[in-house]
Amino acid sequence: MEPAEVSSSPTTVLAALLQQLEVRPEQLIARINERRARRGCNPLSLKAAYPWLRGAHPQPDNATDALAVLTVKAGRCITAADVGWDLPRQRTRNRHIDAPGDAPLEALLHEIGQGDIMDRRNLLMLTGAAATAPALALLLGPIAEAAAAPAGARLSEGLVTTIESAVRDLRNMDDSAGSSAGDLTWGTGIWQSTSRVMAQARGQGPLVDRLQTAYVELSEQVGWMLFDARQHPQAQRVYHTGMRLARESTTSLTTQHAAANLVASAAYQAAWLGHHNDAAQLLDIASRAPDLPSAVTAVINDRRVYAAGRRQDPEAVLRFRDEALAQVGDPDGRTPWWATWLTPESVDAATGRAWLACDQPSRAVPFLTRRVEAVSAVDYPRDRLLAVLDLADTVHKGGDTEHARDLLGQAEDLLGRVSSQRVVHRYESLSVAVAA
Repeated sequence: MEPAEVSSSPTTVLAALLQQLEVRPEQLIARINERRARRGCNPLSLKAAYPWLRGAHPQPDNATDALAVLTVKAGRCITAADVGWDLPRQRTRNRHIDAPGDAPLEALLHEIGQGDIMDRRNLLMLTGAAATAPALALLLGPIAEAAAAPAGARLSEGLVTTIESAVRDLRNMDDSAGSSAGDLTWGTGIWQSTSRVMAQARGQGPLVDRLQTAYVELSEQVGWMLFDARQHPQAQRVYHTGMRLARESTTSLTTQHAAANLVASAAYQAAWLGHHNDAAQLLDIASRAPDLPSAVTAVINDRRVYAAGRRQDPEAVLRFRDEALAQVGDPDGRTPWWATWLTPESVDAATGRAWLACDQPSRAVPFLTRRVEAVSAVDYPRDRLLAVLDLADTVHKGGDTEHARDLLGQAEDLLGRVSSQRVVHRYESLSVAVAA
């Protein structure tokens, strides 16, 4: 069979060949999946061939399967050269958001401001040095002096105040029920828009300091919302972007304190995911910020309580609990707005969760019971649901399955008012464990 002439309308040789053979991309993948099934491999998405039609090269095993299918369909041998797959694969362009800590700040902010960059297929969770380096860089100072703002990019008091208010509004929304899809869309949109403002307004002065502080606070808030939505790689990149900006803001104590809080939140995420060394190093870095208000130090130590429990260090749980309570009870009048959430009852929650992680449920029960009694199901349904689940998990591990079921019933009543995928996933996992 002689090869037919390639039509001029398809954009690639593969597209032309499929058109000639009257084979749709989904049909090609269906035949490939039949071959994969015989080898015990998982099927490819039926849309997997579309990038190939735009010039992307498949993985070697997929290419072998595709060529075999095309050979059968065409009645002649189809080689990699016939479809343009004999050339070296094009390297994917690295994006600055892949490693914000190493990126030029202006280019990073410009990239974020372009729109949707949080494609989960292209982001992996970083661990080890890659996870902690952006925070460690905060101790080293700025990479270079911030560039002067270009002409026509002067900040206004009204714009900065609006951004500051938006950050607080976003925090109030998330503190109640968690990160719904709509809230998250709005939050990431504000973050991207503020990135564009930051890219145009870098320089010096009180308004720039306020804008930089608001951007770090916003990065912490949006990062937390992504974490709460179980979009962990995306959350980490937002945290790292806030750290990258904060590195150039060494003259503003308020920005550095906001950065310490952001690093502590990144540490909490690491502890939640079981990355214990990363969490410990991040919390150590957060505690080194200069002239920390006592309330901020208390927040950091509260995070340390949970991280110590996750790494099964009872002595550290007790030490950091005592320090957090002492700092909460002795405010110095410099408490930032974003640290007012921490109360003795909040420290109880972290302590109970830490004892639960240490496999000491009997020590966890009194702390978690007080937390359940203290948090309002009306004002803070997510926190109430999380506290009830912590207590249910604790009594279940202590052998009281009936009490655990009763608590899960209370949790089910709260589910409809909570948007946190992190907490909903916890409920589902615990329900399976209690039912077993």
